[in-house]
Amino acid sequence: MPHAPASTSQGIDKTLVLQLNPTSLPLCYVRGQNGMLMPNLDFLTLYILIFLNSLAVAAVWAGFAYSYRPHRAALHWLGATLLTLLGGIVLAIQGNEGALVPAVVGNTIIIFGFTQFWVGLRRFRHQSGGQALAVAVTLIAAAAMIAMHDSARGRAIVYAAGQSSVMLLCLIHLVRNRLPGIGAIIAVSAFAVAMAGQWLVIGSNWALLANLLDYSLYYSLASYALLCTVFSATVWNLGFALMSVDRLQLTLRRLSETDELTGLANRRAFQQRMDALQAAPDGREHSLILIDLNDFKPLNDRHGHTAGDEALRHLARLLTGIGGSNLVARLGGDEFAVLLPEAGLSQAEHLAATIRKTLAASPLKLSDDTVTLSASLGVSAASEGADLFALADQRLYSEKHLGKGRQAHRPKSALEFVKTAQNGGLDRALNPPVTPASAAPARHHRPSG
Repeated sequence: MPHAPASTSQGIDKTLVLQLNPTSLPLCYVRGQNGMLMPNLDFLTLYILIFLNSLAVAAVWAGFAYSYRPHRAALHWLGATLLTLLGGIVLAIQGNEGALVPAVVGNTIIIFGFTQFWVGLRRFRHQSGGQALAVAVTLIAAAAMIAMHDSARGRAIVYAAGQSSVMLLCLIHLVRNRLPGIGAIIAVSAFAVAMAGQWLVIGSNWALLANLLDYSLYYSLASYALLCTVFSATVWNLGFALMSVDRLQLTLRRLSETDELTGLANRRAFQQRMDALQAAPDGREHSLILIDLNDFKPLNDRHGHTAGDEALRHLARLLTGIGGSNLVARLGGDEFAVLLPEAGLSQAEHLAATIRKTLAASPLKLSDDTVTLSASLGVSAASEGADLFALADQRLYSEKHLGKGRQAHRPKSALEFVKTAQNGGLDRALNPPVTPASAAPARHHRPSG
């Protein structure tokens, strides 16, 4: 924070003209050597403003940290605002005369508080560490301020440099990680404005030391730079709050689209993705595989529902490993689906064959038994011109009706399926000639011994 002005500073008339403005902050007008009155915000009032502003922001982060625990980033941002609050109280003690000890201690606390904003950003990205650098920056700034005990201008430069360096760390972190949402943009803008204010303080103090700037103009610039930092801090905390809300909304959306048992996409996510593919204006090819476990109820009855849950997780792991970048979803119960966004019918059938082989070659190991699973599958493609889900579902249950472990002869198209139904009846369409499938029916192997 800038060093508080003394009324006897060189280049300023010893008489300060005070004007109390009932609609704004108290203003202090300083008469320069040229006789012109310069507006200068009262520093004691600004330090009180820091206190009140930090108190309000701390209340917000306390609410976040309590309501959405564990929210590690919110805890660090709460700590940062409380430290800034404490620093503002200490700075208020120095008054407009700028006593050395409160000035050094208050600004040291505030610099450390600013480092906690950066540490909080790291926690927001689930990154550890950062406290060692935070302590190092604070200690270096404190040592430099003590070394400048006989130079008010030198201490002011250190204050501003310490704060702006931490702001730069926050700015780099936000830009490098490219956090989505408007909150990150607001925080980046606020840090940029606050840094500009601190650089103005540094530049104006160097100009004073070089006798290039009038004291009256310096105090006006310094007070407004401090005010800029105070309000920028409010804005970047608003950005952090919006980032937190976006993160919570994303978490809720993921929960609403994820099957709790298997971790796969649920029916809602699957339906949204399939609807988007079917509504695409380019009409790109896509296909679907529906999977239904065979003998799932007997498995539950024999080994219990815990074994049934493990069978579902087992199939989910296999499908995830085989499916690659395709969408694998659990639709409910023992029904699963694989949606292939850019694959035709032949590719989908090849993947279906791989699923059968992998399932047959990967028995489920239970605590008291080993079970080889099998499944009935139905495959369809958008190029067949029928309802993608209905056609795949029809073929799945045709295969299941024919007998577990046997693969139904697939009509070449939806039109062939309809013609078969018209010529030979629905029963013939649902029960076409069959060929042996690569999957065997579910078998139970009890370990020897």
